[in-house]
Amino acid sequence: MKDKRIKLLLIVPVVGFLFLVPLLTLISKIPGGPLTPTASYSVWENRTMAVFPQLTAEGFWDGSYFAGWETALSDQFYGRDYWLKAHTQYAMLRRSASVNDVVITEETLLPQQTATDYSGRNLDAEAQAMAENLAAVRDQVEDYGGTFLYVGVPEQRSMLESSYPDWQTTNRDYRQALRDAFVSAMAAEQVPFLEMKPLLEGREDLTDLYSTVDHHYTLLGAYETYLAVCDRLMAAGWDFPVVTEEQITFTALPNPYLGTYNRKLYGQSPVTELLWVCESPMEVPFTRQDDGEEVDAEVFDLPDSTWQYVYYTAYMGGDQAETILDTGREDLPKVLIWGDSFTNAFESLAWMSFGEMRSIDLRYYTEKTLSQYIDAYRPDIVLCIRDDLSYLVTEGNGDIAP
Repeated sequence: MKDKRIKLLLIVPVVGFLFLVPLLTLISKIPGGPLTPTASYSVWENRTMAVFPQLTAEGFWDGSYFAGWETALSDQFYGRDYWLKAHTQYAMLRRSASVNDVVITEETLLPQQTATDYSGRNLDAEAQAMAENLAAVRDQVEDYGGTFLYVGVPEQRSMLESSYPDWQTTNRDYRQALRDAFVSAMAAEQVPFLEMKPLLEGREDLTDLYSTVDHHYTLLGAYETYLAVCDRLMAAGWDFPVVTEEQITFTALPNPYLGTYNRKLYGQSPVTELLWVCESPMEVPFTRQDDGEEVDAEVFDLPDSTWQYVYYTAYMGGDQAETILDTGREDLPKVLIWGDSFTNAFESLAWMSFGEMRSIDLRYYTEKTLSQYIDAYRPDIVLCIRDDLSYLVTEGNGDIAP
């Protein structure tokens, strides 16, 4: 009898939990119900959560309705964030090799990697196709007297590769093969190319330039990229003001910074970092439009208090399909920047050097092709800024189809 009581004491809480959580989940979805509904957006996972599907005859018969419920329940079960945080803490206490696909070292968070098998790919052919595409952009810009420059910036895992523990593959051979193929193809097509990795890796402390909790560079790394770009453009004959090290002051925000990787750890990360911003040394008024809408003339999107989380999206408000920042200085060159999220921190500095700065993210901007946009705007300078893992990625890179 005693053994049965012990078994019941163990089984009842488990069974109760299995019934209670789904019940609380359903109650929380009742409009005006007694429980607060789960947010539709997860700051930890940086994505919109799945919603419960609407019943349709088609969805019922093809099974998508029931699959939608399974996905929604996975995203919306009651107390989801608390359970995931607890699971993360448990995994960290066990000193797991990696937690939520994040490799945790004493000073750095890095993405867990698996060895990339690229033996079946012809990287040289892929790189040649991309370089030819970019050469077409160069030709279009140079035909009307402008300048095109492709800027390659390394990802955090490339710059802080030595921080990986011995057991973790770094995919160094794949990244080196990809880089070699791209550099060779760009040289063959004579596409102006500024590769930042050789310029940055000689620095003594790379964690000043690259985040320890995120896959991007820091604002200091973006500033080094800005200076290198300015040097190349001025060597090409352009004249514009450059913000020097003596003029600019960088400030670390007191807010907790959630980067790509400590987000994956649900804020339980043992590695912390502060986000850098700066004051403009040039008191230049400007206007700003995002996707055709007038917005506040700001380049840093900051919270109202010091206890709120900040994200890499503090730079230019994150990825925007199109941003137009106009300083009204018509004597200075107009610049168009396209690329990935590495442009955001760069843009928050670069605007000070140009009369008008436009940026488009071809992953989201669909109104015109790149070729059509250049033809309509005719910028003096066109910059493409992509991370080194995106050299051969066609999405948002060199698609200039009319």
